[in-house]
Amino acid sequence: MSGVQCLITLVVFIRLNNRLSVTIFDIDNTLEKPNIRISCCTEGFTFGWFFALACMSVGSESDSSEWEDDPEFIHGLCAKCKENIIGHENGCKALGALYHVNCFVCQKCRDPLVKKPFYHTDGLTYCEKDYLDTLEKCDVCEEHIKERILRAVDKQYHPECFKCTDCSNCLDGVPFTLDSNNNVLCVQCYNKKFAYTCAACNDLIVSEDGAETYRIIAMDKDFHVSCYKCEVCGVKFTNDEGQGCYPHEERLLCHAHYKEAVAQ
Repeated sequence: MSGVQCLITLVVFIRLNNRLSVTIFDIDNTLEKPNIRISCCTEGFTFGWFFALACMSVGSESDSSEWEDDPEFIHGLCAKCKENIIGHENGCKALGALYHVNCFVCQKCRDPLVKKPFYHTDGLTYCEKDYLDTLEKCDVCEEHIKERILRAVDKQYHPECFKCTDCSNCLDGVPFTLDSNNNVLCVQCYNKKFAYTCAACNDLIVSEDGAETYRIIAMDKDFHVSCYKCEVCGVKFTNDEGQGCYPHEERLLCHAHYKEAVAQ
C-alpha cells in the first residue's frame, strides 16, 4: 500500500530539574498503520505537559478506509485495562503506550485527556487544572509554584519572590534575618536599622564573615572591642589591675594618662 507523504512534528517542551528540554514526536503516516516515533527524548523528568494524540488524527490518505471504515480494526491492547482497542475513534497514544479514550483520564476529575494538555508525575496523570491544585502556592504572589520551591520561615516561595522587606533584593541563597515583627531582612538592611554604632570610629558594630560579634559599653556608649583603648596612647584596656579604662571628661584614658589629666 503506497501512502501519501505526510510528516507531522509535535514538539513538547519539558522542564527537567530546572532545565528546559525538548521532546520531538514525528508522526509519519506514510506507513500502512500510523506510527508515532520518538526521535529525541530525555529521561528523569520531574513533570512536563503533553498532548494525548487520538489515533484517528494520524491516518494516511491511502489507508483511511481501513481506519475509518473498519470499526472492528484492532489497534492493540490498552495499557490500563488490558482490553483490545477496537476502532480508531476509541483509542489514543500517550506516554509511549496505547489507551482507550475513556481509560486515559485525569486521576482526580476523571475527564478524558485526549487532545488536552496533561501532567504526568509520580506515575499519575492529571488535567492541567487538577495538577495545579496539587501544587503549593507562593506566600507572596499566591501563584502556584510550578518549578523550584524555596522554603523559609515555615513558608514557601518562588525563589524570585523571596525578597528583603526594605531593599527588595532577592534573598535566594543569601543570608537573611527577621526583625521583631517577623519581617524578612537582608543582613545589610538589618544592620542599618538595628546595629549599634561605635562611639570611637562611628562605624556599625556588625559581624564580619559570620563571626560572633561583641560590643563594649562604657560611659553609656558602645564600642568595638578594637576601639576600646586609650585615646592618647592607644593602649588597649584589659581586666588586669591598672590596665583598665579610666574615663575622664567623656574621654577613655589609661591609668597613666588619667593621672596626667587629673593633675592638670
